[in-house]
Amino acid sequence: MAYQEQINIEWLLIYAINNSASDIHISEWDHVAFRIHGKLWKAKQAWVFTREILEKLTDQLFKGDQEKIKNFFSKHDADFAYVAKDGTPFRVNGYFKLWRLGFVLRRIERDSKKMEELGLPPWLEKIIQAKQWLFLITGPTWSGKSTTMVSILDKINEVRDEHIITIEDPIEFIFSDKQSIFSQREVWRDTETFVTAIRAAMREDPDIVMVWEMRDKETVEAAINLAETGHLVFSTLHTSWSVETINRVIQFFNSDIQAQVRVRLADSMLGVLSQRLIPKIGWWRVGIHELMFLTSWIKNLIKSWDLVQINNNIEMWSKEWMIRMRTSAEKLKDKWIVREEDYIWYFTNED
Repeated sequence: MAYQEQINIEWLLIYAINNSASDIHISEWDHVAFRIHGKLWKAKQAWVFTREILEKLTDQLFKGDQEKIKNFFSKHDADFAYVAKDGTPFRVNGYFKLWRLGFVLRRIERDSKKMEELGLPPWLEKIIQAKQWLFLITGPTWSGKSTTMVSILDKINEVRDEHIITIEDPIEFIFSDKQSIFSQREVWRDTETFVTAIRAAMREDPDIVMVWEMRDKETVEAAINLAETGHLVFSTLHTSWSVETINRVIQFFNSDIQAQVRVRLADSMLGVLSQRLIPKIGWWRVGIHELMFLTSWIKNLIKSWDLVQINNNIEMWSKEWMIRMRTSAEKLKDKWIVREEDYIWYFTNED
């Protein structure tokens, strides 16, 4: 059909950009869908995307690289970056469902947002001056971890003379050197694995290293090693709370060495920022946060594996430099920024 020959991935990207869509869902034998301000909207007035159309879009997304296309059809999964003609980057996941092709494209902001714009806890500014240790940013998918990470690193970029190495899969935001110098490395393109890149970073004179995700024991151990040797290390996990985050890190390791890892983690970790995005009254979304810094008491609780008491310590210091996520949400509710029904269910099983 004639319209099939005219369909171009750039049309979809332009529509997404102009309508503030964060994600594009493309599925074989279905209409394209856009996630706008957190809600998924299917464009039922648009064309149904046939296999012929999907194969055309696949060729465009992979920029005609037949080897990568062949590999995708062989493995049935692919993660990569695509940059629209206007320079807007997208993170792309290609997959198959019920033997049909599908893609999800997530829009990555080209400009970093200020920390205050994101409504991050004011005490988070403490990490801007930190010289070493491990700091984790956690939350589920669509919680804004990437945006927060970029905001923090770009703030450091403005005020400190440092060499910052990022290890990403894929690279989502291109930093411009300000006060700092960036070395951005993409797994599979610039380095073989996260672990090999972290180990190599030790020889590349870094001050700060950002490891995009703690995916396995080897990555976690390499990041802790880096923090122990006097570097400031940032990374992410798909966990919801500080206690869950600490537990997840320890559970990467076999039980016979977990006690040793607890001591190392307690002595090398600076803190955890956990976050979610919830609907804002009127329009858009807003972040709610839990911020934990490791006090001497929390360090001892981790070493003795008494995690239940950690939340009490966060609560105790909530007026000084920490905050529970429920408190963060309630403060927004009191300011008529969010509704209780849009966040209360997150806390039904709260630790």
